Amino acid sequence: MKCMEKLRRLSACLLLVLFTITITACGKDGTGQVGENRETSENSGLVTVGYVQSGTGSAWSLANVESIQQNCTEENGIKLIYEVANDDFDTQLEIVRSFIEQKVDLISFTPMVSEGWDDVLKEAKEAGIPVIVMDRMVETGDDSLYNCWIGSNFLLEGYKAADWLVDYMDSLNLGKDMYKVALFQGNLGASAETGRTQGVEEILGAEGNYKIVYKDTGNFSYDGGVENMKKVLKKKLDIDILIAENDDMALGAIEVMEKNGIKPGKDIIILSFDGIKAAFEAMIEGKINCVMECNPLTGKLLANAVQTVMNGDPISKRNYVQEEIFPADTAADYIENRKY
Repeated sequence: MKCMEKLRRLSACLLLVLFTITITACGKDGTGQVGENRETSENSGLVTVGYVQSGTGSAWSLANVESIQQNCTEENGIKLIYEVANDDFDTQLEIVRSFIEQKVDLISFTPMVSEGWDDVLKEAKEAGIPVIVMDRMVETGDDSLYNCWIGSNFLLEGYKAADWLVDYMDSLNLGKDMYKVALFQGNLGASAETGRTQGVEEILGAEGNYKIVYKDTGNFSYDGGVENMKKVLKKKLDIDILIAENDDMALGAIEVMEKNGIKPGKDIIILSFDGIKAAFEAMIEGKINCVMECNPLTGKLLANAVQTVMNGDPISKRNYVQEEIFPADTAADYIENRKY
């Protein structure tokens, strides 16, 4: 992609970020306030937070939960009630409703999918319970149903990752007229999936010499990467590039490649998302070519946001975590600092 086009696209994303962080959260009264006289748990002085993770089937999710548990502590004024929905949307809704019944002070959750939250969020609002959404976004007809969101700019992740890929493939000077790409998506409808998919498809589509010959969900799981890679080989698609929307799927695909005599990172260029330590190890071994970080260490941001919301102070509607892109030749310099 030409330099000016990249600058235009990244500038547009920057403007989006600058715009969204100026939006303040709406609380129970629509002003960002949640009520000065709201009681905390049994006069303990602690804020009771009910948090439900969608699932813990990936290293990223486990690191995310650990970060939340390490920061949302009684020492930080929070009594955390932690639940996991085991990748079942109906179960996640039931858990959120149980938090409402328990009359917790604040509800937080990492949504399994983006849609279908309106009713339960209305119930929380009617109960006067503020809500903080984590990681994946929710799509509602009324943004005042939740106070704020903390997570990644998934569209920008897709743009940055695909831009790196185009530059890298150009540097290889392979002389191919068309590169065949397999795209392993995350949970369909999750904002991480939709943002990354859109970003990748826009960049590669604009180039004209990339063709996505395989696209299917691997549900952000190792097993999903295994199954999708088996399908790619069975179809004899002869792909040049694998883009996996999380590291676990990339690592699962690598297992299948190696069992079939394919050299990952060489015979097939691999680009993945998240940045878990195992992916850095794979980069050092030459099996993954680049990782676009998705930072799971959001516990401190959540703890700070809980106190801000409960104090009735203004808070940005969208709060982005800092993230970087790591080509394989930088992995050895950063692996010791990876906490997940």
